[in-house]
Amino acid sequence: MTAARTQTPPIRTDPPAAAPQVRGRAVRLAPSILPGVMMLVIGLIGADRAVLSWDEVATADVARRSAAQIWHLSHTVDGVFAPYYLAMHLWTSVVGTTVLDLRLPSIMAMAAAVALAGELGRRLLNPATGLVAGILLGLLPNTSRYAQEARPYAITFLIAMMAMLLLYAALANPRRSRWLAYGLSVVGLGLSHIVALTVLGAHLAIAGLRCRETGSRRSIAAWGITASVALVLLLPLAWLGVRQLHQQLSWVPPLTARSLYGLPGGLAGSAAAAWLLLGLVAATFWRPDRPMIEMAAAAVVPAATVALVSLLGPHFWVPRYLLIVLAPAVIVAAAGVDRLSRSSAVERYLRLAAVCAVVAVAAVPGQLSVRGRTAKNGSDFRSAAAIVHRWQQPGDEIVYTPKSRTLRAGVDYYLRHDPGRPRDVLVQHSAASAASLRAVEYADPAIRVRGAPRVWLLVAGRHADPTTARRDLQPLLRREYRQAQLWRINRATLALFTRPPPP
Repeated sequence: MTAARTQTPPIRTDPPAAAPQVRGRAVRLAPSILPGVMMLVIGLIGADRAVLSWDEVATADVARRSAAQIWHLSHTVDGVFAPYYLAMHLWTSVVGTTVLDLRLPSIMAMAAAVALAGELGRRLLNPATGLVAGILLGLLPNTSRYAQEARPYAITFLIAMMAMLLLYAALANPRRSRWLAYGLSVVGLGLSHIVALTVLGAHLAIAGLRCRETGSRRSIAAWGITASVALVLLLPLAWLGVRQLHQQLSWVPPLTARSLYGLPGGLAGSAAAAWLLLGLVAATFWRPDRPMIEMAAAAVVPAATVALVSLLGPHFWVPRYLLIVLAPAVIVAAAGVDRLSRSSAVERYLRLAAVCAVVAVAAVPGQLSVRGRTAKNGSDFRSAAAIVHRWQQPGDEIVYTPKSRTLRAGVDYYLRHDPGRPRDVLVQHSAASAASLRAVEYADPAIRVRGAPRVWLLVAGRHADPTTARRDLQPLLRREYRQAQLWRINRATLALFTRPPPP
């Protein structure tokens, strides 16, 4: 018998395993995806805990107006914020007007900005630097603070990061489409916040360094043309801003050495975390390379520009206006961390993780602070509205501090769904109809209030006798009413006055 023939299985010619491709894609995406998701989660934690700030009350008020009313408002006040107000008008008409609804655009914008910061660090340096930069940026208290703020600062942060990435893309491959995309991002940056255009000085420095390296002036010429066209398109908005300059910035104090020294802590939201990052920045500049110099310029030039303007002209020195410098500064700090960790891969990532942990611990007090119930600037409108809602009766009337911009709008927001709320008896023209942020009151308040069975009085600040903040009503309230209740809440005093029964 012949032995059975055994067949040799055919040699497989499958393509190589896709593991290296998957690993390479993960390395490319991790510096942006991981910090972005982390920031989104951090931003959503306790997003509606803090009461609306003064400025958020303005957003809530104006977003509920019609597009025509927002257009009229822009010609009297807050003209530079008109694009944001219009965007929020569209957003709230679709999504809603809860506190989370108002803050959600900023939360998403900040998460995307942190993701783009990680991507910028990866492109300029390496994946480890990008990942650490994104994580450090997400850990800072002020990224959480302005992620949970219904104002344009997080959106400005996002557009500034987009403009930086598009600039590098255009310089690397100067096609018309890329310069067009960069120019549109500059226009968007100006529409979100006009002061953010100070980053153009840093963009000029980056374009100049790249041209010096290549020996060609075509890129810097293209940048100049693109930026000039974008600025021309923004001239109407700038004109509105200049017209309203005194009204918009009259509250900003002059620039001092103390405010300069406090900038790092004011930007980061934690002085301890800020100085830790500055130490890492200093470690980087033992041997600076071109990307580090460019990111340093992106951090320093806008701040220096705002400081110079504040010294010579109107005062613009407000830390939240300079949030755009946080990302490049953190990228430089992350590069410092990476340079201090040159060893085996395991030891390198352990040291990077340790630095992130130290910054996280240093930032904990700031993170807790920005999430407090009354952490933001402004009176506790929510508590005042809750007290009124609990104790109100039919026929009640309510009056506020004269010419109040925020108290009336804040309480109106928190009582917007309460049909039995007290009547705002002194309003002659609403703020919306007056194209203002303040309602116009009648000139004869005592006559308007007289005869009401009960009067609520809400005034800014803490007062033993709240009628001293409303002198035009003080004689009436003292003669014909008695103070039945007094509540002192954060940055405000609420009192209830009732008419005594007839003898």
